[in-house]
Amino acid sequence: MANLCNIDGHISSEADARIPVLDRGFLFGDSIYEVVRTHDGVPLFWAEHWQRLQASAASIAMALDLSEATMANRVKETLTAAAHGDSYVRIVVTRGAGDAPNIDLAYANSAPCWVIMVRPLALATGKPVHLALVDRLRNDRRALDPASKSGNYLNNVLALAEAKALGATDCVMLNADGSVTEASTSNVFARIDGVWCTPPLTAGILAGITRSSLLKFLPQAGERIEERTLNKADLLAAEELFLSSTLRDIGPVTQLNGRVLHPDAEGKPAAGPSTAQLIPTFGEYLTKWRLERDAPHWRGLLG
Repeated sequence: MANLCNIDGHISSEADARIPVLDRGFLFGDSIYEVVRTHDGVPLFWAEHWQRLQASAASIAMALDLSEATMANRVKETLTAAAHGDSYVRIVVTRGAGDAPNIDLAYANSAPCWVIMVRPLALATGKPVHLALVDRLRNDRRALDPASKSGNYLNNVLALAEAKALGATDCVMLNADGSVTEASTSNVFARIDGVWCTPPLTAGILAGITRSSLLKFLPQAGERIEERTLNKADLLAAEELFLSSTLRDIGPVTQLNGRVLHPDAEGKPAAGPSTAQLIPTFGEYLTKWRLERDAPHWRGLLG
């Protein structure tokens, strides 16, 4: 089963894929991206991912030159060639190859480069998370807004490395004000006094697609939800914690800073009781969403 890559409409194996050395995504992280997963062959939340890709492009003054339908058909062609079944799909758009290795946008005179990576899906739904609060701060919104899903990911790379050095599997970063932001590639939810709380976008976080769907789902599941500014003490005192993302749906936090939050009968880390109940019901919600929303939209784009 080959991992495939589609660069500007040309499909090859991932190992054989190439971009020019002067590509600004390679040189400067001057790029945007989205990660989508398929569910029975249909990209989950495709419309929402496409809208966020457009918003990310606008935020860095990048003009996209392909339509949603064109990209949908390229994704479909690559998925068909890969024949993996359900797949991981990464879409990267760089500002293209510049005239010189110079950061000035005056040297960015080529068309954007569109990359699609397709791999077999490795879903981490329900996989336990050992979370560590790290010293590295999240990028300030006034410098490089985390709401822009750019290819400049060094902040997250270093924060995750710090957490791994502490024996954790993921990190949670604070901002300069001491407020909780997000994990390395996931949004954070904390259950406080029976209410699920998640940091507001103003804390300096990515507007996660799964986060947004959970804001709709949780009230339907009889849960209370609130976007609330959180601090370190709130996380340490939370009744339960979970992370959300495209590739994990809901990831129960079973340890925080080395402390087991919800030991099972044998004293081993386990998901909190409310989180454990949410995981399967959220999966049912996603299936319904795919059937009622994603599948018709996807068919319409493919003509």
